[in-house]
Amino acid sequence: MKKLLAIGLIIASTSAMAEGFHGGYYRGPSHGYWRHEGGGNWAWVAPVVVGGVIGYELARPAPVIVQQVPPPVVYTQQPNCSPWTEVQNPDGTITRTRTCTN
Repeated sequence: MKKLLAIGLIIASTSAMAEGFHGGYYRGPSHGYWRHEGGGNWAWVAPVVVGGVIGYELARPAPVIVQQVPPPVVYTQQPNCSPWTEVQNPDGTITRTRTCTN
């Protein structure tokens, strides 16, 4: 649908340019030379500007909206541990142990 609308607008704006120059030359009433009458036809400017704006809006990609999702809150329960106990073995090494419950 957008392409069909864009093609229609392009055709409408180019048909305004196809009318051509409406000025002309005439021999002045008291002059012995040909004089130019009328200026350039600027009627094509408005359709081109409007068509350009509409074409830009049709061709522009849709904005991508990225939602910022906060990270989930994770609650961790600290384990309930007993104090360290040290036991010296007969060979002289020391072993440390404790027990923990969640």
